[in-house]
Amino acid sequence: MLSRMRRRITSARITSDALAATRLTLNAIQVSTDVFPPLKSSASVVLVIMELSQRAKLNKKGCEHIAKRSAQLMQDIWRQTKDFGVVLPEEVEKSVVDIENLFKEIESFFGGLETENAWERFVRQDLHKSQVAEYGRLLDEAMMRFSINLELSIHRLHMESAAADEKRHAAVLTVSQMSESERLLLTQICGKVPFVHVGMCLTEI
Repeated sequence: MLSRMRRRITSARITSDALAATRLTLNAIQVSTDVFPPLKSSASVVLVIMELSQRAKLNKKGCEHIAKRSAQLMQDIWRQTKDFGVVLPEEVEKSVVDIENLFKEIESFFGGLETENAWERFVRQDLHKSQVAEYGRLLDEAMMRFSINLELSIHRLHMESAAADEKRHAAVLTVSQMSESERLLLTQICGKVPFVHVGMCLTEI
């Protein structure tokens, strides 16, 4: 009996520590100046969702699961996009905005649950459980779309970078194959336009 009680206390302490760490991370995202703005506001919404889930009077376990999933998703997105800074690729930006809107919808739903009286909660309990489950599905779906768009954008950026490198290489190769008179002409052209790269001169020619 005593050992069981100790396990419960330990489990509760671990859960409490995990929640505190999650809140700390979300607060850091919220106040950061290097984070995409909709991601900052999403962190604020998820913090509210976490708070509301702790006060849920019906299907508390389901609500806490949605709050935990939202926080995990939020942190995953932050880790995967923080190198982009405040500007994200267009397709990734749209995914983040869509997720932000989903968080706001969940916040509104949880807020509505809190205002219901005991009779309303009893009558609507099946509907509420169904909606909570649906939000779980929507969160997973939103994260999948985000991951796909992130992979596509990274691939596109790599392709664009490779194309630019190939263009620069071709420009250098072209210069190396020029005659002395052609090189002199190129030098004169570039000299008339300050800070112009040789590759740019070749492109203009």
